Parts: sequence; structure tokens; C-alpha cells
Amino acid sequence: MKIKKITAAVIFSLSFMMFSFDWPEKDVTTESYGLYFSQNRGNLLSISQIFSQPSDICASESGHLLAVITEMENDNDFFPSTLGTAVILNHEDDLLTVYGNLDTESLTEESRKTEINEGDILAQSGSTGWQSGKSNLEFQIIDKKNSTAINPKILMPRIETELPLSLGGIIVQNKNGEQYEISNHKTYSAGMHKIYCRRNETAFPFKTSVSVNGVVLDQISYDTIIQENSKLYVSGKKKYSSAEIFPSENLQLLGEVMLTKGKATLTLTAEDFLGNRRQVNYNITVY
Repeated sequence: MKIKKITAAVIFSLSFMMFSFDWPEKDVTTESYGLYFSQNRGNLLSISQIFSQPSDICASESGHLLAVITEMENDNDFFPSTLGTAVILNHEDDLLTVYGNLDTESLTEESRKTEINEGDILAQSGSTGWQSGKSNLEFQIIDKKNSTAINPKILMPRIETELPLSLGGIIVQNKNGEQYEISNHKTYSAGMHKIYCRRNETAFPFKTSVSVNGVVLDQISYDTIIQENSKLYVSGKKKYSSAEIFPSENLQLLGEVMLTKGKATLTLTAEDFLGNRRQVNYNITVY
């Protein structure tokens, strides 16, 4: 597999060398996405980048055919039966690419070859998976050695724009589970608090952070999703499960902070893949 220029300066603690892939669809723009990697999907972190428009689907990198499936017998978070008809390719460094929700009748001869070249057309996107709304190709990059799903944007050619992020509906939750809208409530007891925002329906931040008086106390990154004991996690100051990131259909966790007595400025930040930031500040009192 040839090494290509990496278009994003992203560093993680993964054990493989970083290669970049090509998009499995042509002419990808911000309008091409139906659901972002890590977005809420049935109360789980989505390990897929789901595309919104029908298209021919190409191999994003040369690889060895691992499987062509129309139904997955092993129903787990990484390879659920909801993928429908799918092609799975094996690449160097224990990486897999998964092309799900394909039209079964359109599977090409290339999709059945033992060795598949980058750019080979595998099939057309279809409606064989369990999706809703404007959904077509379901694309995943899996590091099978580390049971980790990788945000496809990290390995793909950069798209020059991103959908704008919003950062509203801020909720502060104390250790007793009591929730307060920060726009109406500026006084909090000392102790550990979880900070939530209203979830964006499509656009999704690449990372979020919570700062107190200019010091970052938690930062959650959505570069990878880890599977442990059949549960999915992302990393911040600790590992956060799907249920912690999305406690309800409408809320998303920005981070956890320990508030100490006194006046404080709470700074909340959401950042997209290109480094564009949406930031809000709140002056609060902690007793």
C-alpha cells in the first residue's frame, strides 16, 4: 500500500503507521453526510460515516477481500446485522474498511476478487441496511488489532468546509443528578459536575473541551472509538461510554469538571475537524 500525504496533523496512541485513504464516493462535500462518525445512533456512538446520496462505491484503498456479506450472524457493535449487504477489505497494519448498505444486485465482479485495487467499483449504495432518513453508504475504518474504529476523516483527503457547529442549550448536572440550565442559573455547589449541550442533529464536533478560569479540565476527542467488553467508548480525562456521551436523545456531554468555591469563568468549546471553534463563556459562583 502506498504512503500518501496525511492531510490532518492528528496524533493518537495507535500502534500502526498512519496511511491515508481515498473517499469511497466521488465529489464528497459537507452535503454528502447523512450521519457523522460518533454521532448518536440509537443511543450508541456511531462507528460509521454514513453518506446521504446514492452513488457508485469504490475501494478507498487497495486491499485483500475479507468478506462479502448479506447478513451478519455475529451481531455486535462493530459488525451489526444492520449493515445489510457489505464488502469488507483487509489492509496493512490490521486495518479494515467496511462498505455497508450496498445494493445487492449491483455487486460487481471486482467486489469478488481476492485482491482489490484502490478505485475499483464494488457496488452501488442501496437500502439493505437498517437506516432511516437520507442514508446510503455506511463506511467504517476498523483497527482490528486494537478493537478501535477510526474517524474516516483522519485518513481521507481534506474537505475544505465543515457544517457549522452550534453550542447552545447548556445544562449543568451536579453529582446528585440535578440539572440546571446555565442561562437561568449562575450559582452551583462545589463538587463534580457534568456539562452538556444540545446535540447537533447532523454536524458533530471533532473535540469538545471544558475550562475553568482558563484551565482546560476535560477534553473529549472523537478521533477514535474503542470497543471494550461489547461497549463503545471515547477518550477524555477518562473513557466515556455511549450512555455517558448521550444521556438522552437531545443532549451531548462536553466534559466533566470539579468546581471549587469562589467566582469562576466556565468556558465551553466545540471544535470541528478543520480547527474552527464555537466557544461560549459563563460567569458563575460556586459555594
